[in-house]
Amino acid sequence: MNVDKDTVVTIEYSARLEDGALIDSTEHCGPVSYLHGNEQIFPALEAAVEGLAPGAERELRLSPEEAYGSWRAELVRRIPRDQLPSDLDIEIGARYQLKARDGKALDFKVVEIVDEEVVADFNAKAAGQCLTISARVLAVRGATDEEIRRGTLR
Repeated sequence: MNVDKDTVVTIEYSARLEDGALIDSTEHCGPVSYLHGNEQIFPALEAAVEGLAPGAERELRLSPEEAYGSWRAELVRRIPRDQLPSDLDIEIGARYQLKARDGKALDFKVVEIVDEEVVADFNAKAAGQCLTISARVLAVRGATDEEIRRGTLR
């Protein structure tokens, strides 16, 4: 049986940026099973294994736009130092995750410090980079009527 809509698929995969950094992998958690065609995994990964039989492997390279998006200059902003926590040890090149006053999560990288301002890049860490996904199908079976009705394995 090959991977198709409403089949239960068990896969191993890894996703790496063009600089070789590992973004996601089943290496430590073990294989993943999902109901194919129900948007339960990253769409590009699901598309990569479409039609494969158990034992088959596929590697897929995604452009930045297909992966985490293009790097956008407008997401680099200057923040007055006094608007950041006073106990925050700021280092150029480091990434920080803070909560704004409204509770929204802020994730940024410090690009430079100019006088009393911090230049912060709010682009996703992987923005502007290609992504390579390697996947291997371990098993495929038909989904049960209950799994199809629920749209999930659990």
